Amino acid sequence: MYLVVNIGCLECGVSSNIVGLFSDKIKAESVAKEYQKKHGWREGGQNDYQVFALPVAEKINAEYELG
Repeated sequence: MYLVVNIGCLECGVSSNIVGLFSDKIKAESVAKEYQKKHGWREGGQNDYQVFALPVAEKINAEYELG
């Protein structure tokens, strides 16, 4: 699964949010690209649309494991 996220501008106070969840990476990348063109400037600030592959559920990424 692939998560498309709108990352708003911290400096401008623009909100961030999940755009959608897709089983196909190409579809997710297409949506992110389309929204970047249409909504790259929103709520008075910059926005970026990124695709993230979802990790395995209930498992902490090794980068963040304690101990």
